[in-house]
Amino acid sequence: MPAAFDEPTRNFLNEPNVGVLATVSPRGRLQATPVWFLLEGDKLLVNTSQGRVKLRNLQKHPYLALTVVDPKNVYRWVQIQGKVIRFDNAIGARDIDRLSQRYLGKPYPYFSGDKPEHRVSILIRPLNVHGMMG
Repeated sequence: MPAAFDEPTRNFLNEPNVGVLATVSPRGRLQATPVWFLLEGDKLLVNTSQGRVKLRNLQKHPYLALTVVDPKNVYRWVQIQGKVIRFDNAIGARDIDRLSQRYLGKPYPYFSGDKPEHRVSILIRPLNVHGMMG
């Protein structure tokens, strides 16, 4: 059953804080990666590049946790447990630019051989949301 974001959580998630995305490998090993994210209505959007561990993990096991901590107050945080509902290569380049505008204020500066056609958007349905707004 999908979880909803209350207003304080939604406001917090609309701030450009970095999240940590935790995934599970096919062998059951945990992997955590800092990620940019966006709220898309009642869903979350993250973006990655083809070949990345988090993408491979999510393609095999679509369940995840995303934790977001306020860097100015570690007692203000949210953890979202969710499930991937879509991988989208067609809008990956557009979405990484949207995320880059949110976090850097400019289009995404492609690094180390990454290319627009390699980008993949990942849409996540939240299943459980909890946190602390201290």
